[in-house]
Amino acid sequence: MLPSNRISRRQFATILATTGVSSLAGCSNDSETGGTPTPDDATPSGTPDEGDSSVPLAAIEQQSVPVEFSASSDGFDTVASTVSTAPIVGIGENSHGVREFKTAPYHLIRRLVSNHGYRLIAMEGTLGDFEAINEYVTGGDGRLEAAMSSLDFYFWQTAGLRELFGWLREFNEGRSSDDQAVVYGYDAQFYDTNAEAIRSYFEAVDSEYLSEITDRLEPLTVPPSEKSDAEFITDDRVSFLEELRERLRTKKSTYVDRRSLSAWQLTMRHVWTLERGLRFFETSHQEGTAHAEALRDEAMARNVSWLRDWTGADRAVVLGNSNHTMRGYRGSGETNARMGQHLTDEFGADYYSLGQLFGTGSFGVPTNHARTEFKSFDLGEPIDGTLAATFVSASNSRLFLDFDDARNDANIDRWLGGISEIQFSVPRAAKRGSVPLPASPGDTYDGVLFVQNVTPAQFTSGE
Repeated sequence: MLPSNRISRRQFATILATTGVSSLAGCSNDSETGGTPTPDDATPSGTPDEGDSSVPLAAIEQQSVPVEFSASSDGFDTVASTVSTAPIVGIGENSHGVREFKTAPYHLIRRLVSNHGYRLIAMEGTLGDFEAINEYVTGGDGRLEAAMSSLDFYFWQTAGLRELFGWLREFNEGRSSDDQAVVYGYDAQFYDTNAEAIRSYFEAVDSEYLSEITDRLEPLTVPPSEKSDAEFITDDRVSFLEELRERLRTKKSTYVDRRSLSAWQLTMRHVWTLERGLRFFETSHQEGTAHAEALRDEAMARNVSWLRDWTGADRAVVLGNSNHTMRGYRGSGETNARMGQHLTDEFGADYYSLGQLFGTGSFGVPTNHARTEFKSFDLGEPIDGTLAATFVSASNSRLFLDFDDARNDANIDRWLGGISEIQFSVPRAAKRGSVPLPASPGDTYDGVLFVQNVTPAQFTSGE
């Protein structure tokens, strides 16, 4: 736990480098994969009881900011002004199936982009997966519906994100390319997306070489869910990836002339990410989900950092599951750091971790493998000893609390330091409703956006 004395976000980030929390498997596109949480094994220590007089509800209401989900919301203006003190803002949702967690980023991101100079929107999705979305928001001729339906992850295919992408296109209209807001994926999971991007690149710059490597490249374009074996990393594939890098290096000037330096750099990154994706699935089969997710989180963070450099956008928003954007570790040991921890290790207080938390209500989950059918599940009552158990009694049903400001109140500081669980929803454990993740919100977040009663997201693939 953090000490109960007042502490700045910069000091906060330094302490976090040595803080460990237990693991919950990361999100996956397949609701049948990913780890099952074990809430019965989690025993909070030193957690205030919901009815305990030490819970400073009145002080929380005084320190928090009410927010309305509207274009004119003064609350969201305050949220944007607060989080924009950091050039990299991670917005994590504690449930992929909540409508409000798709709408809130729209209201926040439009303020960060238009008023605070953010130009990179990095989203949980394989590098290359958001190519059609980015083409649309930067003025391309493609249709938004088609671009959204092409995304690997169903949980971005919602009305709230459609509204965000539409607004970004309007914002970018008439702006120079170096002042446009762009959207890219940062994940390193589904390697077939990278293989397809590499194939497209060589079709454009070196079709003769592509014909030579087709037999080795094509198997990598097969989605992992369609593979008939569990073999991902082989000596031949490692050698092939190095061959691709060497080809790109030796033919760089020719390829840059035929396309651009930016396209060449992106293809090199696709090769890097492809290898990480193969290693993710290999590790998952050989060592288990926790080790694979640790590898994935590190690759995510490195891709976010690379995207900032590649796009030249110093100010970035990083959207994803809170289990990636938050700080901390998946179990003991620094080798299991989450993406948010890696970003904090690299950028310090320049990274702001914002959690989107729910109280009660319901959430949506895909019920078939194709993710075209969905069902709503009840979250149940807030889990005792979590932030939600206190926030649910607040007079404001939607609020923002910045922990740096809140810790100026000694009662809040002491109370926050005693909380050791965060509630999530997990598609695989949908019937359980809310499940606890052993982690201190005071360690993992810089601030939270809380919605008392949430409703199920409406996924466009299910409409």
